[in-house]
Amino acid sequence: MRKNSNLLGVVLIIGSSIGFGLSPTFANFAYDNGASVVGTLLARFCVATLLMLIVRKVSSQETKWPKPKLFLQIFLLGAFGYFIATLLYFTALKNIDSGLAIIIVSCGPVIVVLLSWWLLGTKPSRIIVVCLASTTIGVIIAAGQVGSGDAISVVLVLIVAVEYSFYIVFSSQILPKIDLLTGVTIVMFGAATSFIIYYFLAPSSVEMSFPNNINGWISVVLLATVATVIPTATLYAGMKLIGTGKTAVLQTFEPVSSIVAGVVFLGEPLTMPRVIGAIFVIGAVGSLAASESRNETAIPH
Repeated sequence: MRKNSNLLGVVLIIGSSIGFGLSPTFANFAYDNGASVVGTLLARFCVATLLMLIVRKVSSQETKWPKPKLFLQIFLLGAFGYFIATLLYFTALKNIDSGLAIIIVSCGPVIVVLLSWWLLGTKPSRIIVVCLASTTIGVIIAAGQVGSGDAISVVLVLIVAVEYSFYIVFSSQILPKIDLLTGVTIVMFGAATSFIIYYFLAPSSVEMSFPNNINGWISVVLLATVATVIPTATLYAGMKLIGTGKTAVLQTFEPVSSIVAGVVFLGEPLTMPRVIGAIFVIGAVGSLAASESRNETAIPH
């Protein structure tokens, strides 16, 4: 039974990575239809919150809201963790080469593993170290030649990698205390609340525009569902099964998903470095998945 749980966890995290990897594509569609970064993200999390409230309400497994202390802890995961990471990352992508951004963010899984070792005492296994090295090399190769980027944007993406790593580690300790639907709902609500506050308090120099046509709003809805709610839920569910270390390795599949989405939907070129990098990442993910399918022992997390 534990073996099946481990494999299910791997599948859930890979699915989550694919969903998150589609977010830049949906965001670009929204930008092309008149939306700004903040407008897109505000609409994204408001739609995601509304969707989760509906899903939670109609679900036969609806439970009571958690006590105030736990509610606040989960709320802050979205209000700070999710909000800061998405705002800084999507803002930086306006002024930085995407290849450079991918390379910087690729250090995130390494940080997660080290944080789990330091804060949680979860020493990484040999297979995690090997897979982590392979996926990091693959992401760097797949990113291609590093383009130019202003210094502030580089710093922003680096902050995202560190901040999101803490978010993953803290999530692994807080979210298992509540049912999945309630946890995701509160996290989405926290992120939406922060973006609403930012919308009203941000300086006038920050552009605040929403999509100006139906195609733009369809992109926002897809961003909120396919690239936010579903991958967030599968991330939390998978992380609960396999722990933060293996989750960090599997999440490096996300850049591969972004590259494929860019080729398919945005007409970006499929270069040989990207193919080779994808092979490194997929090979490492496949090896870890095979290892999990044979592993019948409990994984501390």
